Amino acid sequence: MLLTSVMVTSVFSVALTVKTGGNKGERKLKAAAGARLIASQLKNFVTGDPTSTVAGLTGPGVGTNKWSMDGGGVDDTSCVDCYALTPGSHTLTGILGATFEGAPFNARVIYFVTATDTITDGVNTRPVPSVSITTTWTDP
Repeated sequence: MLLTSVMVTSVFSVALTVKTGGNKGERKLKAAAGARLIASQLKNFVTGDPTSTVAGLTGPGVGTNKWSMDGGGVDDTSCVDCYALTPGSHTLTGILGATFEGAPFNARVIYFVTATDTITDGVNTRPVPSVSITTTWTDP
């Protein structure tokens, strides 16, 4: 009977470890997909000029400010309707899904923009942004 209980405990322990590991892996995949999505969206903002007054020239965004990440379910909680590549930290919600961004995980995508160099395109001189993207969440 002792031998049977040890074997049953071992089997349940392995099953629980596999299930827990699978859930952690799924969260890592969701976070990586969110980071890739933001990276691909931010590429659209690099060549833009949010201060342009040319009629009909709008940015790639979907919110009120077309040069912002706000809109379409995405919210930049660090700065409302600001240029997506404004230097500093930007915390986004609405990227990873309500169940992952809600309790108990509270997942967020955070990107940090620095402008370390400038480029001249023949007409204007503008900063070249450098972006690092991270995802954070709490494992229960």
